[in-house]
Amino acid sequence: VFFVKVFFFFALWHEATFVVNVTQSSYEAEENQNITLEWTFTSRTQGSYRELFIYCEAITDHGVFVIYHMHKGVEIPASQDDQFSGRVQIDKDVLREGRIRLHVSRLRTEDSGLYLCDVMTDYGFNSGRCRLKVTGEKKYY
Repeated sequence: VFFVKVFFFFALWHEATFVVNVTQSSYEAEENQNITLEWTFTSRTQGSYRELFIYCEAITDHGVFVIYHMHKGVEIPASQDDQFSGRVQIDKDVLREGRIRLHVSRLRTEDSGLYLCDVMTDYGFNSGRCRLKVTGEKKYY
């Protein structure tokens, strides 16, 4: 019983030291524009990301959609929902710095919603969230 309690305490402490934050809690853009959503996570500069797991999804009025998935440092494009296919790219150069930059192109009003990003490394697990509001494209006559 003592071992279980110590292990449980260590697991909670370890998770609490790993943090995922959003650089902005809310984004606004117009239809057909591009946007970059950004999260930061606790990283060690010498850390290996062979164990990096990233799972980002959008919760919208039209459903829940996988927008990006990486498992053990390898992108899994087959798990991306069709609504976002070809419209989401990640900036891999900043992952080692503990940054996730998701570029979403050709925004649609139905992309509006809550965006969640789960991150797990050999250092811990946590998640961050932000909101995106996409308004109709303004027409100038």
